[in-house]
Amino acid sequence: MLINSIGFWIFFSVVILVYYLTRNYRWQNAWLAITSLAFYGYVSIKLLALFVLIIAFYYGLAIGVEKKKCNTPISAKWLKITGVCAGIGILIYFKYLNFFIAEFSSLLTGIGFTINAGTLNIIAPLGISYFTFKLISYIVDVANGKIQAEHDIVKFTAFVAFFPTLMSGPIDRATTFLPQLNKVRQLLPCNISDGALRILWGFFMKACIADRIAPYTDAIFNNMSHHNASSIALASVLYLIQMYTDFAGYSHMAIGVGQLLGLTVTENFKQPFFAVNGGDFWRRWHMSLSYWLRDYIYIPLGGSRCSKLRSYFNVMVTFIVCGAWHGANWTYIIFGAHHGLWVIISRIMKVPREKLEKKHYSLKNATWFKSLRIAINFVVCCVGAMYFRANSFSDIIVAWRKWLSKDWGAPFLEATVPLFTFGLLSILIMIYKEHQDEYNGKAHFMHSSTKAISLVCIALTIVFIILTGALESSSFIYVQF
Repeated sequence: MLINSIGFWIFFSVVILVYYLTRNYRWQNAWLAITSLAFYGYVSIKLLALFVLIIAFYYGLAIGVEKKKCNTPISAKWLKITGVCAGIGILIYFKYLNFFIAEFSSLLTGIGFTINAGTLNIIAPLGISYFTFKLISYIVDVANGKIQAEHDIVKFTAFVAFFPTLMSGPIDRATTFLPQLNKVRQLLPCNISDGALRILWGFFMKACIADRIAPYTDAIFNNMSHHNASSIALASVLYLIQMYTDFAGYSHMAIGVGQLLGLTVTENFKQPFFAVNGGDFWRRWHMSLSYWLRDYIYIPLGGSRCSKLRSYFNVMVTFIVCGAWHGANWTYIIFGAHHGLWVIISRIMKVPREKLEKKHYSLKNATWFKSLRIAINFVVCCVGAMYFRANSFSDIIVAWRKWLSKDWGAPFLEATVPLFTFGLLSILIMIYKEHQDEYNGKAHFMHSSTKAISLVCIALTIVFIILTGALESSSFIYVQF
């Protein structure tokens, strides 16, 4: 039941109707927990019991950590380690075990051993990458005293299983989400308007851009050896845009649904295509994940409070984990390493860049200089998008061979009229809005102080989606993670 499907909105209509019939926050939390588990069961009934068991395990574990923290801190530490290892173990078992077996079998076969190891065909629970990171951060925050253990199992379940963010995030923190469940939520006019606008914009990004781009990128990346370097380069640029509009579209809709329920969901994107370097990009892209990695991996490793070489090592480890989080494929590891290297290069270049700006003061505020930095970062991220989308390591080799050879020519443009008409127009609209959000606050056409202008623009956006969008309910890229 995807968030862009009719079924989801019928389900949500029932949820919100009952949700606001009560003026008691405990009943609201109970209804939220019940409907979230029902949502999970509808999508993956076979794994619902496992999901409930994992929630109960971390609920009890956190209470145990809190009780042991004062009297026996060593026991509390080991309980925290148990929680972290359990989360990692769940990820490894469900997401990576088949991959490890296949790679080990290939290795033994390569050195002459005959192996007949079939895959286990393990089905990963819905949203496993999101709720495990949510639970790991929760148990660590309880152990570190950032939040008290939640003793209300219903409220805790509502937090972990919150259905709008269950499939593709954002990854909420207990420190910010649980306190919101301690009071009655009311259906306020500002929540209705802001939430509806976020949902509408999310639909626009998904239907008018991401789903218009998808047929072209699929045609290229699923047959890379049959396409020239120009086609692969164009597909890499378009896939970065597709990945952004697909994932940010989901995040906007999830945040909007949260607003309609009176709950603030963590922001996930902040105009990433206006980033000037690797570090700036990851402060804007999938922010709930990047800040999670910073707080629970990079900083515990030593962060930047160490030698430069060690801090670069910490960066690389963090981004390799980021790549591995996405799935069991070497392409994701390469994606993570690529971005880790770019962040390190950005840091190395900071000192000479600042010296250059000091020597030529006008550079610091020069539009062309900032635009050049944005363009360079965008190109590097497009290469990363190719790594992310490539079906295998061999496809990455194919792409680089074509780029480094003279296999340049006219890009593949057949059967792409919807993309290069409606799709490109939608991209230009998005870029305009992103530019306005970055430099002038909210885009005027959706947030005019004059209600008539605002309503006309909203109506035109709806009509534009209906006329030009791919309205079939298609899956989101990040649902698979």
